[in-house]
Amino acid sequence: MLDGLDLLLILGGAGAGFVNTVAGGGSALTLPLLMLTGLDARDANATNRIAVVLQGASGAWTFHQRGMRPWQETWRILPASLLGAAIGAGLATVMPPLALERLFGVVFLSLAVVMIGRPTWIIPAVPEGEAQPTWRGHLAFFGIGLYGGLFQAGVGIALLIVIVRSLHVDLVRATAVKVALVLIYTLVALAIFAWRGHLDWHRGLVLAAGSAVGSVVGVRMALRSGAKFIRVMVTLALLAASARTLGLF
Repeated sequence: MLDGLDLLLILGGAGAGFVNTVAGGGSALTLPLLMLTGLDARDANATNRIAVVLQGASGAWTFHQRGMRPWQETWRILPASLLGAAIGAGLATVMPPLALERLFGVVFLSLAVVMIGRPTWIIPAVPEGEAQPTWRGHLAFFGIGLYGGLFQAGVGIALLIVIVRSLHVDLVRATAVKVALVLIYTLVALAIFAWRGHLDWHRGLVLAAGSAVGSVVGVRMALRSGAKFIRVMVTLALLAASARTLGLF
């Protein structure tokens, strides 16, 4: 039977799945929730990936069913991202939990400042013509994979920017590529966390149940409206999470 904390995780997972699918930053909701249930930052960081995998699978499948099939673009940028994610996840398993929690606070606050500032590169114009990622693009995807393996939180925002600029696709297709890419590299990170014993399967699966529902809703909204409408929600989530992980409440 589900208790109050389980219900909270389901609701938080639904919100995070929605936000993660259309933009990024949903882990700003789920990481503090997992820590609220008693996990330290390192185990919360690992357990959160269970939900990320399920929401990614449901999001990718929904995009696929609706005719948005970004697999060709995804394979082009996958190797560099996978390598970075494996290294990042390995680093995350050895960092002290309190240090990781404070780093989360800095990351969340930085992302919130970026969203509030609303620079033009948050939703960049689509460059003209088809493109293959250059060595700089592959380096950027390696760096994003490294960050995603280590932190995950907010990685979708950076991915959207780099995908649009590297592959010359519109924001909705970039969202589909992002969902597929995050799903694949998170499977690698999840395997590393499982090997090191940092997963709480009960909390992770409860969170994942909510996130899968939120992801499907997010895909439908992204296909209909784009991603601009989610900016305020992401910003508020980031501000709240940064305050929590920096120890302000």
